[in-house]
Amino acid sequence: MKKSDHWIKRKNSIMLIMFCLVLLLGCTQKKIPVINQIEISQRIESATMKKVVIYYDDDPVDQWNYGKIYANMVFNLLGHFDTGVSIVDVADYRGGMLDEYTAGIYIGNIYDYPLRDDFLEDVIKSDHPFLWINSNIWQLFKNEEWGATEKLGFEYVEAEIINPEVKIIYKEKELPRLESDVYFNLVSIESGSQCEELATLQITGAKDQPYAIRCGDFFYITHNPMANFYTSYLVFADMLHDLLDTNVAESHRALVRFEDLMPGNTNYDLVKELVDFLYEKDIPFAFGVIPVYTDPEGVWGEPGKTVYLYEDFMLQDLITYMVKRGGTPVLHGYTHQYDSITGVDYEFWDGEQDKPFPEDSYTWADERIKAGVAQFEKALGYAPLIWETPHYAASPNTYFALPDSFKVVYERVQVFNDLNTVSENSSIDYTKILYITQTFPYQIFKSNYGLRIIPENLGYLEEGGEPEFGVLPTPEGKLELADMYSVVRDGVVSFMFHHWQPSQDFYDTINGLEDIGYTFISVTDLLQEMPVE
Repeated sequence: MKKSDHWIKRKNSIMLIMFCLVLLLGCTQKKIPVINQIEISQRIESATMKKVVIYYDDDPVDQWNYGKIYANMVFNLLGHFDTGVSIVDVADYRGGMLDEYTAGIYIGNIYDYPLRDDFLEDVIKSDHPFLWINSNIWQLFKNEEWGATEKLGFEYVEAEIINPEVKIIYKEKELPRLESDVYFNLVSIESGSQCEELATLQITGAKDQPYAIRCGDFFYITHNPMANFYTSYLVFADMLHDLLDTNVAESHRALVRFEDLMPGNTNYDLVKELVDFLYEKDIPFAFGVIPVYTDPEGVWGEPGKTVYLYEDFMLQDLITYMVKRGGTPVLHGYTHQYDSITGVDYEFWDGEQDKPFPEDSYTWADERIKAGVAQFEKALGYAPLIWETPHYAASPNTYFALPDSFKVVYERVQVFNDLNTVSENSSIDYTKILYITQTFPYQIFKSNYGLRIIPENLGYLEEGGEPEFGVLPTPEGKLELADMYSVVRDGVVSFMFHHWQPSQDFYDTINGLEDIGYTFISVTDLLQEMPVE
């Protein structure tokens, strides 16, 4: 045999072995993209977990009986921290109960609601941090033998409706309030006491008044920031760090999300331009995908037209393109509609009547959620790990069904005046139960629905849109809101963008957030984090 022939055979054998190794490795590698291999940190009970109790007023015949809504909202905010939270009707209080908790919060929602003497005495004498919100603070001072003034260092003055222009001064920043936000309880800090004024009411034409005070381990906010939650709500959210004595570092971070990418109705080239802009700036992002587009009434074309994600190869390619450039997919409903057009109509809530649909139930919602997952999987071979409810609107029947498919949502949530838990066999009619849509200034690791929540709080960047919280949905408006949110020491701001809006507005908002000190991060980074201790 010639030496050359022997070498050729040997070379062929080596190449065959290498080919087999490559083939073997290819067969053993996961076929799912990196985005679907995100490790989501697990919230576990720890020795350092703080037990917090929330007390609320409950009087079914009172027109202001919203205590359960507010308790749920506070529960959600406490889910940002390493806490175990209990919600208790204050009428059920028994002497010594406060000693069972690391910290306590009372929401004085109903004016002159009769509080038990043992509750009042325990609040005054407790060595544990306690935060009193809004009304009934005067009941602490009704018995001189309790020594509230001496122990706490302030006195109640009067409840007053303040109609002139009022601003809240917090951390040397002026924060506006809503026009409906007029009811405050005025207090007077004793000279030389331990009390410090954390936030101030700046009243046009009148003397400034304390808005939030700290007297040792006792905190007081002079109205209910959940009732008209705007900038006062941000003060409260930040004060929870003081109540729980956290050591979190100051940080101001931002998220951005593309909205309503749908099969058969997406400008692929325009979205790529926006993605490339972010990629060049090394800015990660998220994007909401609706897996089924349908137009039963023919609003934008042929009546009954339906396009599935598995049929739209260009959108599939766009999703892959976005993932490779730092994008995190979010499942934005199943069809994002009920009986009208996808993207405009609601899906899990009757937006016109502002109530649940007749079919609303745990099972009905669960089926739609799973149908959306199945359609995305059929097209891409995997499903997103994050959900976004269309128009942020649903009853607890939907929210309690979500954890069976998703552990994380990226949105605002509707919070109801109800403390019941829904299961597959116990759906509730929420038609006549009051609710508030709650935004969040930071990540919530455990909400009242059992969901982890990534915040979206700056809203929709929209040309010609209606103001939200008195601020226009322009780049300037988003920066104004973000500046307000900066009072929260570890705040995360987030806005969403539809690609058919002016691209320059998108660029200006991104650049503007960076200019005022925000750093863009990815949703996946947030999912690695643990509750604040």
